[in-house]
Amino acid sequence: MFSFLLPLKLGDLGKGEKLSLLAITIVAVLALQLTAQLYQARMKFRRLQSRGIPILPHSFLLGHFLIVIQFYRDWAFDANFIQTFGFYIIKYWPKFFPNEQQCPPVIYLDVWPISRPMAFSLQAYVSNQMEIGSNLPKSPMQGEFLNPISNGRDLNCMHGDEWHMWRSRFNPGFSRTNIRTWIPAIIEEVETFANVLRGLSGGDGQWGQVFPFEQISSNLAFDVTGRVVLDTRLNSQSLYPSPFTIAYREQLSRMEITLSPRKLLWRITPLFKLIVRRKRNQLFKHLRPFITKGINAANDTPRTIIRSAVEEYTGELGVKGTATNTPDEAFIEQVFYQLMIFFFGGDDALSITIPRVFRQLQLNPECVAKLQAEHDAILGSDPSLAAEKIREAPHILDSLQYTLGVIKETLRMNPATITIREGQPSFNLKINGEDEPWPTDGFDLFDSSITIHHDPANFVDPLKFIPERFSALEGDRLHPAKNIWRGFQLGPRKCIGQELAVVVLKLVLVFTVRSFDIEMAWDKWDEVRELQGFKVDRRTVEGERMYTTGKATSHPKDGAPMHVRMRTSGKEYGKE
Repeated sequence: MFSFLLPLKLGDLGKGEKLSLLAITIVAVLALQLTAQLYQARMKFRRLQSRGIPILPHSFLLGHFLIVIQFYRDWAFDANFIQTFGFYIIKYWPKFFPNEQQCPPVIYLDVWPISRPMAFSLQAYVSNQMEIGSNLPKSPMQGEFLNPISNGRDLNCMHGDEWHMWRSRFNPGFSRTNIRTWIPAIIEEVETFANVLRGLSGGDGQWGQVFPFEQISSNLAFDVTGRVVLDTRLNSQSLYPSPFTIAYREQLSRMEITLSPRKLLWRITPLFKLIVRRKRNQLFKHLRPFITKGINAANDTPRTIIRSAVEEYTGELGVKGTATNTPDEAFIEQVFYQLMIFFFGGDDALSITIPRVFRQLQLNPECVAKLQAEHDAILGSDPSLAAEKIREAPHILDSLQYTLGVIKETLRMNPATITIREGQPSFNLKINGEDEPWPTDGFDLFDSSITIHHDPANFVDPLKFIPERFSALEGDRLHPAKNIWRGFQLGPRKCIGQELAVVVLKLVLVFTVRSFDIEMAWDKWDEVRELQGFKVDRRTVEGERMYTTGKATSHPKDGAPMHVRMRTSGKEYGKE
C-alpha cells in the first residue's frame, strides 16, 4: 500500500515521461548555472564595496540596470551609452554617491548578463595609465563589434607582437610625408564635396533644402579613403556609387554594441553569422584586385597605403633571407582586414566631426571671421585660387594654425572616439589619495574622453569654444597640459589615420567657410518628417538638439540635419 514511496525507476517511465524528466533536468541545470553566474557577477561588485571602493547603488538581482534605465530617461532614449555615460555620471554624481565628497575617478558598472562588467575612467591620469603606461589588450567587445567587416582581425583588435608588426607595416603609408603626396587627389574629392553643397544650396543666396549633413560627410570620407588606400575613385558622392561602397554600407548596418536582449540573441544565431560571413566575403572579392594590383605596382606609381605595407613586408622577407619576396594569400587576406578598418575609421571620424565643426561655427560666428582672415592671408583673397595654390605647395596647409585649432577644439567638445581596453589580473589602477589600487581584472575599461575634455581642471572654461587653446604657448592659462587632449586618443595605439583626417578637415574648411553658410535646420527637418508621417522627437540633451547618438561610435542626432546657402561678400556668417 506504500508502493508510491519506493524509488522511481527510469525503466518504469513511458517515453513522454522520460522526455519531460529530461527537460526538467536540463532546465534545473541551466537554472543552477545561471544562479551561480549571477552570484559570481554580483559578488564581484560587493567585494569592491567591501574594500571601500565607491560603487553605484547596486541590486543583487538587477545589478546596475536601474541606473542604465535612469540614464536613458534623463539623457535620451537613443543617446549613445558607451560614449556619454561617464559624462552623465560626472554631472549628477551627488545623486548616485551621496556619501562621497567628490565623484569617484572610476565608475564600475554591473550589467550582467548583457555585457561584461564595465569600468569608466573619468580622470585623465587614470585613463593615461590604460593608454600610455600599459600594454593592455583591446576589449573583446571591439572584436565582436568589428566582426562583420574585419572578422575581428584588424589593427584595432590586435595586440602584442602581431599588432606591432602590422602597425609598423602601415605606419609609413600614413606618415605626414606620404599623405602630403596625396593632397592633390584629396583636393579633387573635397572639390566634389563643395559641389554637392553648391547643388544643395538655394538659388540667389537663399537657403536650400534640409539634408543629413553626416551622410554627405561620410561619402566624402569614403571617397578620400578610396583614393589614398586603393588609388581609385569610389564615387560615393555621386548618384552612382561603386558596388564596394554599396556593399560596405549594407554590412555597416549589422555592426553595433547593444544592450538589447533581442538584438543580442539575434546576433548569436547561425543565420545572422551566415549573412555576415557571406557579405564579408563579398567585400573581400571587391577589394582583392586592388590589393594584388598594389602588390604588383611599379615603384614610380603613387604610393598607396597598400603599396607602403607591401614594401615594408618585402623588406622584412629580405632581412629574413626568405627565398621568395612575393606576398602570399594569407598576407592578402590580412591586408584586406586592415583596409576594412581604415575605411571604417576614416568614415566614422570624419562623418562625425565635419557636422560638429559647422555646428560650432554656427554657434561661434566670430570664429568664422578668424578662419576667413587666416585663409585670405595664407591662401589669397580669391577662394577659387586656393586649390591650385595648395596643389603647388601642399605644405602650406601646415600654416593654417587657427584652422587646426578649430578642428582640435571641435574634437575636444565632442570627441569622436573612445578607448576600450581589457582589464588584466596584473594591472591595477593607482588612484590619487587611495593606498590600495583599484582592480581591472574581468572589466572592460572605458576612457570617457568627453568627461576629461569638459573638466575645468584640464581646460579653462570647458564649455566655451576657444580654438586659441591649441596655439597658446606653454605657461598661458589656455595652454592644455600634456596628455590631456585625446581627440585621436593617446599612446602607441592612437589613431593611425590622424594625419589624413586633419588634412581632410583643413581642406573642407578651406573650400567652404568663404563660400557657404551652413546651419542646423531643425524646424525644416521637423516639417519634412511630419509630412512623411513620422512622429517628431524634439528632445534635447543638456539643451542641445544635436546630441550624441549611435549604436557604438558617436553620431549626431538624426544625422545632423542642416541646410546651406551660397555666401555673398560682406555677409556675416549665419545672418540674413
